[in-house]
Amino acid sequence: MKKLKGCLGVFLIFFLGFVVGAILASGSIYTKVWELIESGPDKVAEFTIQRMNDELKLDSLQRREFQRIADRTRLRLRAIRYRNQHETDVVIEESSNELRAILDPKQQKKFEDLMKRFRGGWRADSSSAEPTPIPDKAAPTPTPQPPLEAPAPP
Repeated sequence: MKKLKGCLGVFLIFFLGFVVGAILASGSIYTKVWELIESGPDKVAEFTIQRMNDELKLDSLQRREFQRIADRTRLRLRAIRYRNQHETDVVIEESSNELRAILDPKQQKKFEDLMKRFRGGWRADSSSAEPTPIPDKAAPTPTPQPPLEAPAPP
């Protein structure tokens, strides 16, 4: 009986260690993924490139070529996002309004803060080290409107 209790105690300690380790690991992974999502497409691309370098064991020539291809792809994708940004904004705003309708005032405030954080990282026209590419001629470009002037007093 004493031997059984001892074995059960050891098993329980190992089992609890496994559970605590799994919880800590999943929390760490969750945090890293969340940070990556919030930081935007450029950080996701950097992470992907680094991961490919590590996994594929690329030599220096392959790394340079991989980086060149990834940069070109990122610019092309940014141009696509830029052309479709208005339509995307409309869809997001419509769904945001629907979501706000089901939230209480405290939740609405937190929702607004979250939306501001997300928009900063994922908008096509957000600032970054790379310049935003000029959209294709096929995409309609908005014509600048003259500034509004107040009418002259009579």
